[in-house]
Amino acid sequence: MKCPFCGREFQESEANTTCSGCLITRNCHMKKCPNCGYEIPEEPKLIKAFKAWKEGKNGIRRKS
Repeated sequence: MKCPFCGREFQESEANTTCSGCLITRNCHMKKCPNCGYEIPEEPKLIKAFKAWKEGKNGIRRKS
């Protein structure tokens, strides 16, 4: 993931969840940048799958 606010690149597993105890919605799928705290919506699974397919087709392998 890349934070659109500060530009830091990080793994999605490094991001903090924002609404774990929120009373309005308990699972809003927002992630917080570990550097600046900017809230970023989680990428849909379809987009992730498409990016993985596109990277594999171009011969680029994703880092785990």
